[in-house]
Amino acid sequence: MINLQSILIANCSAVLLMVIVLISQHRTTRYGLLDEKIYYTMVTLTILLCVAETAAFIIDGQMLPGYRVLSFFLNSLLYSVNITFSFVWTVYADYKLFEDTARIKKIYPFVAIPAVIVVAASIVNWFTPVFYRISAGNVYSRTSLYIIPYVITYCYLIYGVALIYLYRKKVGRYLFLPAVIFMLPVFIGSILQYLFYGVSLVWLGVAIGLVSLYVNVQNEASYIDALSGLFTGQYLSNYILIQSKKTTKKTLSGIMLDIDQFKSINDRFGHQVGDEAITFVGEILRSVALEDGIAARYAGDEFVIVHMAEDEKEVLQIIEYLRKATDRFNEKSGIISFRRDVRYSGFM
Repeated sequence: MINLQSILIANCSAVLLMVIVLISQHRTTRYGLLDEKIYYTMVTLTILLCVAETAAFIIDGQMLPGYRVLSFFLNSLLYSVNITFSFVWTVYADYKLFEDTARIKKIYPFVAIPAVIVVAASIVNWFTPVFYRISAGNVYSRTSLYIIPYVITYCYLIYGVALIYLYRKKVGRYLFLPAVIFMLPVFIGSILQYLFYGVSLVWLGVAIGLVSLYVNVQNEASYIDALSGLFTGQYLSNYILIQSKKTTKKTLSGIMLDIDQFKSINDRFGHQVGDEAITFVGEILRSVALEDGIAARYAGDEFVIVHMAEDEKEVLQIIEYLRKATDRFNEKSGIISFRRDVRYSGFM
């Protein structure tokens, strides 16, 4: 039995949340970057899905001229856009990790194949039942193949989260948790909607998840340095303040580094190459496995690693790892180098 009132409340709430996010996009200077464009594509798809789903429920079982054709259109649209949304999520997760459009163009045409098949089957559904049926009385019902789009959708969503988890050390620890928070309401809403036809919660769950991602984007802009991908100096100060007040057997230790002849790099090759140098340093520092610490861009070409260490030996191991990683990079690129006399500030 369809609970139209609850469907209207849930989907209208989801649309309202997404409209608020779209209005807020004009306040951010980051809009125009690819990850932002992908994100707002998901927002737009969510609005479209809420509207289409609500309309499909409203006309279900209604016998007016053109309604049965409209039912086919709306339900095929729902299957198609739903799978498209989940595919776009994987692209978003990948780009947030690697920021590599060439990688996306190379890999994701193949990743898109299951989504394309579902879209094609949704179109075929107009002529023969695949995922659903529309009776002569314009009543929607699922077929036994209805589970296939659900499984593929979940595979895409889980793939995005798994990708972030596997490469979480590359991006630091600020992306995995938002991805999990995004998935949780989506998972709960979709399971409830699958078990109880006539109850619409999945897109409200998606909207809540997208809002959580939006909040993360704003937070990321405030405490993540855009060039290096490391934490900012302000975040570093707050982190040190918090850690210094904790009672623990470990000792707060710091490592400071800078880029050798950074001014010369800017003067000889231009600021764009200087920016690339900072980006490369960020990649090296993010490769350090810090279970209890952070790496930050302190200012200009100066970087700091703060770590809760068991002893001095543990810190010296990190320094040695950095030297080896820097040597490998310098041998490979010949672009930049750290100062060889990496200064260890000792236990604080």
